[in-house]
Amino acid sequence: MSNKLLRLVDLIALQGDELLRDAQITIPSRAVACTLFIGDKGQVSLADIAEALDEPHQLSAQRVESLIQLGLLERRNDPNDGRRKVLSLTKKGKIQYRLLLVRLEEIERAFTDLYAEINHDLPAILESAIDALHRNPLLERIRKGALSVRQPSRKKKAT
Repeated sequence: MSNKLLRLVDLIALQGDELLRDAQITIPSRAVACTLFIGDKGQVSLADIAEALDEPHQLSAQRVESLIQLGLLERRNDPNDGRRKVLSLTKKGKIQYRLLLVRLEEIERAFTDLYAEINHDLPAILESAIDALHRNPLLERIRKGALSVRQPSRKKKAT
């Protein structure tokens, strides 16, 4: 199953890159959530991004670096805390952010069409699966199954 999910993620990312290029958006599809978060908040730290997107700090750092290299983000010292760096969109980044918001409305309609075609609300299904696995991990499910197999039946045989 994880292979199929990864294939779906890769396919969406690949087609997402195409959708973005079509709209003259240079933001990589895998950095869209990061860009949206920064655009919505205005000024954030790397730790803020990692926490908000529930992803490893290193992954957020890679995405931030790619956005900085593209000239879409800038990193500055926090005026309120000299130890902290803050990230914000550059002028070019703000233009890209506005283009992204328009394209995302179109993408949302495309996904709504996809969900209707497959007759499933995929995000809701994925959230349910994630929640279920947090409540009851795969290893616990296997152990419970193994216990039920090992325990002898308590039914008495008719003699």
